[in-house]
Amino acid sequence: MIEQIRRSALVRHMPKWLRLPMGRGYRSIFQAPVAVASLAQTDAPPLQPPTANAAEVEAVVARLYHLTLERTPSADEVQAWVNEVLGNRISVAGMVEAIAKSSEADLVRQRANLLPEVPNGKFVQFAFERLQGRSPMVSEVVQWDRLLSRHTLGRSQLVLQLFAQLATKELTDAGQAPVHDPNLAPWLGTDRFISIKEWQGKADSIGSDYPPVEPRRYTSLNVPNKPEILVTAIASLYRGGDYIEQFLDNITSQTIFATHCELIIIDADSPEGEAAVIARYMERFPNIVYHRASTRIGIYEAWNLGVEMSRGQYLTNTNLDDLRRSDSFERQVEILEAFRFVDVVYQDFYYSFDGKAPFAKTAAVGFKSEVPVVTPYNLMQSNSPHNAPMWRRSLHEEIGMFDEGFRSAGDYDFWLRCIQGGKTFFKLNDPHVVYFVNPEGLSTQPNTRGIDEANRSTKRHGRKLLSPWLLSSDEEFMRELSRLAGVEVAVGQTERAAFDWRYVAAQRALRLAASSGRSDDRSIEDSRWHL
Repeated sequence: MIEQIRRSALVRHMPKWLRLPMGRGYRSIFQAPVAVASLAQTDAPPLQPPTANAAEVEAVVARLYHLTLERTPSADEVQAWVNEVLGNRISVAGMVEAIAKSSEADLVRQRANLLPEVPNGKFVQFAFERLQGRSPMVSEVVQWDRLLSRHTLGRSQLVLQLFAQLATKELTDAGQAPVHDPNLAPWLGTDRFISIKEWQGKADSIGSDYPPVEPRRYTSLNVPNKPEILVTAIASLYRGGDYIEQFLDNITSQTIFATHCELIIIDADSPEGEAAVIARYMERFPNIVYHRASTRIGIYEAWNLGVEMSRGQYLTNTNLDDLRRSDSFERQVEILEAFRFVDVVYQDFYYSFDGKAPFAKTAAVGFKSEVPVVTPYNLMQSNSPHNAPMWRRSLHEEIGMFDEGFRSAGDYDFWLRCIQGGKTFFKLNDPHVVYFVNPEGLSTQPNTRGIDEANRSTKRHGRKLLSPWLLSSDEEFMRELSRLAGVEVAVGQTERAAFDWRYVAAQRALRLAASSGRSDDRSIEDSRWHL
């Protein structure tokens, strides 16, 4: 080992070290023994820097200690090494070897590779659950697995990074700052934010010159002709005085409201006297049901009351400060009526920072979400159905009610339970609803805890949604893939350097299974090795 390090290209270029910042190259030398051996390919004799001085040796010692021992050397330790090197009793290469092979360095390496018998994926999952309070996303599992497999970083550094984030959040002023800026809205489906200034600028430029929005008509899909309650719209009401009349006008003007819908309003003991306005609309629309709770209840307790009182086959939540195009209910019902395999229908939506702007103007401003088609993995990253979805009432018999322990993420928790139960989500690309970024809303006010609640929900469900083969070791994954394919599946080391190599391996297994006559074997399709 001493001769290998002495002959390494790194040692032969030692003077350059003193001018380079600490970086990944240093880590790879001391965290990956294979990397050390790979450098020992020359026959150059060991070199002592001919112009070494005390300052240069001190700099090398400090960097070696930081990288190999993960600490700062004491003044006595630095002086001792300087004396040894300048006294020609040890070469710089010998000093590197002595520090790298010390018992303290062995302990650091052991700490960096915590629980080597546990696959990287499972270790990453455990670390995120304990130190972030959430499940890791698929991309995070894959990225950390690559870093750990290549010895670019050690497991102790993963733990340290996650712990530092937790400490920053809980112990510093930065961690106590508002978690949400009501002047910004995440632009779902993109990596951007929409600002109120940007939105208002576009709205001002349009003014009152915008085209009307007409209901869409699709001849291929139709709701039943006979009058019957198909849809129950549920609204939770608390301090909705500013929006109640606009809301009732919008809902009662839905194309199928009079013949196929009912609206259940759960008043969560609001102090603003909205009941008088509601009573006027109830005189005209007997399919409006009003229930006032005797105490201040949460939104999901209100929704659960609405579910219990509902008569419709399909349910939808209706926020008082949002708007729907006049055919919104009809578009959603058409899908659920036509496609019996669909359990939840959702859609893109327009963003608004003006709660009084009509639907047509907001559509003309044109800030539209790009929410993805729901899969188990991207649902863990984004609550795509969060705005005005419609779902089958029967889901509550199978999946359960909304968890009333949440203040703002109970619907997200419900969707995660649905996807876990194998339910089907259908996305409409037609944005027939408007989402108002209300600074007073539960999910948009500056101190919302929605992020914390969403994290808690992913932690609750992540272990059932993440494939065990995503978390397995490479060897376990390949053995299972070969077993399912009925033929040996091989993926070379060069191919495994790719980010998506497991996906490539699965595709290869499917082709091999087909060519070997196992294409009708349902064991592959039914297995949980989705990536």
